[in-house]
Amino acid sequence: MINVACGSCGKNYRLDPKIIKSENAKFTCKDCGHLNPLDQYIKAPESPIRQTELEKQTSANPIRDTSVTSSESYAVSRDILQVTWRNRLQVKVNAVLIPLVVVIMATFTIITYIAEKQKMETDLKNASKVAAVRLSVYLVEAFWSLDDEILRESLKSEMMDKNIYAINLIDRSGKVIYLGYKRDQDWNLVENDILIEGSYIKSSEGIIKDSNKIGSVEVYFSSKFFQEQFNQSMYKLIITAILLLVSVSLAAYVVLNQMILSPIGRLTDIANKISIGNLDLEIPIESKDEIGVLADAFARMKVSMAFAIKQLRKR
Repeated sequence: MINVACGSCGKNYRLDPKIIKSENAKFTCKDCGHLNPLDQYIKAPESPIRQTELEKQTSANPIRDTSVTSSESYAVSRDILQVTWRNRLQVKVNAVLIPLVVVIMATFTIITYIAEKQKMETDLKNASKVAAVRLSVYLVEAFWSLDDEILRESLKSEMMDKNIYAINLIDRSGKVIYLGYKRDQDWNLVENDILIEGSYIKSSEGIIKDSNKIGSVEVYFSSKFFQEQFNQSMYKLIITAILLLVSVSLAAYVVLNQMILSPIGRLTDIANKISIGNLDLEIPIESKDEIGVLADAFARMKVSMAFAIKQLRKR
């Protein structure tokens, strides 16, 4: 047995000289992966005295034994080149891409929510105003003649719009409700003679007869059904955002894996085999992009290494 040391990290190993087949034999350090030549250890045989001293020293300080076969050296290289999941390119890309898409979709959802909320409130105010103006014109004669039947039918007809919570006809004093309707808990019509309180959208319009105000009409709109429709729209928007996020993540995974990670993995395997002296491998150039340029560089490196080794053997 002979003692050898790694030229890079100084790690000591004990080898059987019988496994050294040629002067160009090399071994790979398991700690740092450095490829070390063995020619300096086989130039001259060790003297019996020196061998005895080395054996005693080795028995006192046992050292791990390393084989220099191609398969084991390749396994050592593969162990060194393993990448943990935290350092994987796919994880790093997703760590940037997914938060970016989430921020973009969240911003878009918030902006859409605010815009739709303002639009809903504007639409309700406009609808309330239009209903009040329409009733103030249509009910002039009936209110002047106090034709309750026409007034009741007109209010009930107007309240066929389920967004209207209440309508009150106020006398000329502006304090007494002459006739009114509102919704109960089941949203059915019931007569009303009190002022409406709550978060409703209110519009009031005077009833004018011969340039004299004889009363007024108050229309109260509820945002209940508009809010339900608005919530449904927001739910659909959120679901769409989630589906878009998943789609972008899957697309990024497929593209990154097929176009970058897989070719790099194949080139890594080839490089590992070349590092232990297997120079007969064919390096396929599968594309004309940066990965193809890298594969071409590996192919030229392999040719240069083969030529250099051939020249060394001739010396």
